[in-house]
Amino acid sequence: MDALKTKRKSLRTSFTTTANKLKECLAKKEDAKDGDKLRAVKSQLQDKFLRLDEIQNKISSLLLENNETAAEYESDFQAAEDYRDNFLELKSKIETLLNKDFGSFLESPPELDVVGHLAKRCHSSVRCLICKRRHYPLLCPDLRKGKESNFSPKDRTADNEQRSTETLLTNLPSEHEIYLKTIMIRLRNRDKEVCARALLDDGSQRSYIEKNLAAELFLSPSGREIFSQGLFGGGISPASEHKRYMVNVESLNRKYSTPLSLLEQQKICSTLPRIHDRKLLSELSSRGIKLTDVGRDSPPIRVLLGADILGSILTGRIE
Repeated sequence: MDALKTKRKSLRTSFTTTANKLKECLAKKEDAKDGDKLRAVKSQLQDKFLRLDEIQNKISSLLLENNETAAEYESDFQAAEDYRDNFLELKSKIETLLNKDFGSFLESPPELDVVGHLAKRCHSSVRCLICKRRHYPLLCPDLRKGKESNFSPKDRTADNEQRSTETLLTNLPSEHEIYLKTIMIRLRNRDKEVCARALLDDGSQRSYIEKNLAAELFLSPSGREIFSQGLFGGGISPASEHKRYMVNVESLNRKYSTPLSLLEQQKICSTLPRIHDRKLLSELSSRGIKLTDVGRDSPPIRVLLGADILGSILTGRIE
């Protein structure tokens, strides 16, 4: 515990030094207009905060485990929250100045400069999320390829029934399928990365991460909150505890990256369809709108980005 606190003290000093340096940049008009300099200092501040937050999580866990130090947890937690608030305030100011475009979250990886070239000569860093080969997910041959040779007659029958159901749903009038605002994002915790579907829901006051996903990323809670949730129709759920995690969220093409505070939730929501109508996708593309969350399958929604986060990352531009 003492060793961790000593390390935290050094990191807090380093964080404060970088934060003051950033404030000086923001105060000077010339530096405030220097996007490269702001990005560099922001990157330094973000790195120090993530390392500080990691140590803070360990200290908080140790304080809660020991009955003799449990009373110290409240004051220690409040001090940590002051650093978090300082970081989020500075990050918000920088992103406002840089006019950071959250559209990179919604876009597919950039198109190739050269059309009609071989994969071995491709300079793009694009990787398929399905098979990990060098092409876009929409073009993946494994997307709908049924490996019939590995299926038993029973599996084949079940698969045929599923395909019949999907065909029926596909043939329904378009007004019967409603698409919500879903995107594919990359979540990173140190060396661990997971790509997941996220729902943009400004009707939710808080943002959440699926419990199993938090476990996959080996996230350590930075705190806990107890609250009830208002339900559709006016109902209120019983009060329950939600662990809070700090995780780095990135766009698939890594052009946008930011640490977010997410609350743990057992399950985010029921199945939500993805856009798979090629005609619709083509029309969106012609308007300069490129989506990452496309396909006939419907993986689970594992992250919900609510109003507490969307206000700071959306540009406000409407297409």
